[in-house]
Amino acid sequence: MKKFKFKINGSEYEVLINEIEQNIAEIEVNGTPFTVEIEKQDKASSMNRKAAGKVAAIKTPSRSVVANAIKAPLPGNVMKILVSNGQNVKRGDVLLTMESMKMENNILAEHDGIIRHIHVQQGQSVMQDDLLIDFEGTEAEIPVAQAPKAEVKETPRQESAPAAASSAYAKPMRSPLPGSILKVAVSAGQHVKRGDLLLTLESMKMENSIYAEKNGIVRKIHVQPGQAVMQDDVLLDIE
Repeated sequence: MKKFKFKINGSEYEVLINEIEQNIAEIEVNGTPFTVEIEKQDKASSMNRKAAGKVAAIKTPSRSVVANAIKAPLPGNVMKILVSNGQNVKRGDVLLTMESMKMENNILAEHDGIIRHIHVQQGQSVMQDDLLIDFEGTEAEIPVAQAPKAEVKETPRQESAPAAASSAYAKPMRSPLPGSILKVAVSAGQHVKRGDLLLTLESMKMENSIYAEKNGIVRKIHVQPGQAVMQDDVLLDIE
């Protein structure tokens, strides 16, 4: 693999040459893959030097416009597609909804852009890293500052009603993924039905809705909005 950096009309481009077979080269320009054909030089023009390949002209993307392939972060089923080809979307818009590990996962646009091609349809099963959408973003070259990892401080657990602590039938609901708590939709002592939204978890740039698996009573809530959790951490107890 060879790496080059170019500056064209004030715009910087990073080119990776991954593989060259005969006169076909697989390259990436700012992360966008291209297949290019190499022109072989005429022997008469290279008598006193080794024959060198010349890369054919590449149509480079215009400034701040880079095509992105949106892939499935997890295996699951496509529940709903909320966009169409050619549609303009804004950063944070929901593109489609997936069901994975008994959770509803919203796939969001990471920046403003245009939907170029949708590779899936509603009801389709997908595996991890399967291509979902070709997305052309208009802010891809602008670095997005990553928020510093929140320091998780162990907070004293607030005891709810005495019956909550003494119940031997309360079932702990655990986090299926590492992430951050966005919203807690229930309170201790609340009656919930199967399918009710309990809380929302952000993981891998997706909003994951945690639902009640059966009718019951929320006995204890172990987390709060903004708190970071690891996989299998207890979120709440339901009896």
